[in-house]
Amino acid sequence: MRSLRIAAIAIACAGVIAGTSLANASPRCEQVEATIYDKVVDVGCPAPTQVCVAGFVRGDHGFDGTTVFILGSRGEPPATAPDQRPVTGTLTYTFEDGAMLTALETSIGNVNTTTGSGHAGGTQQFTGGTGRYEGATGYAYLGQHWEVDHFVTEIKGEVCRSKR
Repeated sequence: MRSLRIAAIAIACAGVIAGTSLANASPRCEQVEATIYDKVVDVGCPAPTQVCVAGFVRGDHGFDGTTVFILGSRGEPPATAPDQRPVTGTLTYTFEDGAMLTALETSIGNVNTTTGSGHAGGTQQFTGGTGRYEGATGYAYLGQHWEVDHFVTEIKGEVCRSKR
């Protein structure tokens, strides 16, 4: 009987903790789930960049717009995963209302655009923006693969605005 009472108390406490966590979630933050479709291009890149990855994003809660990725660096494959290469850069989202959101993207993968094979995974760290995303923070996890002539990147995370 005592163990039944302890179990009931534990369940009640877990419910209170879960409810408190949800109640304390910031109203400035929203979940982001979207898909980016982009490809390597040599026109329309911000100067002085000559080659970038540009496309569009479609997602929940009006997370629809264009994207431009500027390569920051490409690292050497680690000895324990010789077919995986780390990549970093800056991704800029531009939305239909003119707002912009910037992210530092870091990934590692083996996407081969010649054979159409491979995949990549990583993160995006939101670092600010303009309009509704001025001062934004947050993150997204990403999974990427190659389809025929473009990258397909699924993102899922949270963006927090500095003001509502």
